[in-house]
Amino acid sequence: MQALLHFMYWDELPDIEELTGVNTTWVSTLMAQHLLASADRYALERLKLLCELKLCEDVAINTVANTLALAEQHHCYQLKTVCLKFVALPENLKGK
Repeated sequence: MQALLHFMYWDELPDIEELTGVNTTWVSTLMAQHLLASADRYALERLKLLCELKLCEDVAINTVANTLALAEQHHCYQLKTVCLKFVALPENLKGK
């Protein structure tokens, strides 16, 4: 909720490390996923676009399933395409 309010007042995504005290890609992705859902719910199209772009940059094997589901649920076609291209690459699905 704090990140949503930050956007509404400042028209920019908040600094993740400042907000959470942690600076990891996973935390950033998780916050962008939650903000995307909120942005769609409250019809904040610019926030929705910013979250979609952020999520497109951070697609990873441990987040792609949730991100793809969110893209489908919230009609983010660019994000959906990025996720599907990611899972289509055999090197992304190898066990590590």
